[in-house]
Amino acid sequence: MKGKWLESSFMMIQQIAHLMQYQAMREMESFHLKPNQVGIMWILRSEGGLSQRELAKKIGITPPSMTVSIRKLEKQGYVRRQMDEKDQRIQRITLTGEGENCLGELREMIGTMEARLYEGISEEEREIMKSILRHMRSNILNYKEFQGMDMCKIMEERHL
Repeated sequence: MKGKWLESSFMMIQQIAHLMQYQAMREMESFHLKPNQVGIMWILRSEGGLSQRELAKKIGITPPSMTVSIRKLEKQGYVRRQMDEKDQRIQRITLTGEGENCLGELREMIGTMEARLYEGISEEEREIMKSILRHMRSNILNYKEFQGMDMCKIMEERHL
């Protein structure tokens, strides 16, 4: 019975997620980055210059914690502060060229991790698996407590 529980789909998904998260965190350490700092950089890349308050809300951390993260990213040369052209009271945080390069390397690292994950699995099996996972995600999001919410909001509320 005990071994059966460990082989349940729920436990295997949890184990895979945990192992991938552990590997990703180890890789991020080589860039001297924490997960929330990488999240900040991804958001800046996709949305452009944002204020610290806007970033804190999107990531789901407090403004003081955001200040600490931004300082560390600035020190590494990944982001810079710029005055807002319309409102000089607001500083916009933007990604630097060095930050863009770092994200490129992180994207490669994610590709390598995904390749390891899919070793020995055919393209057809991958597509079937993705379809099943999307279906499972949809099933969960159809529960009453998740209705009207989107994944980003759910993850933000849980600080994931």
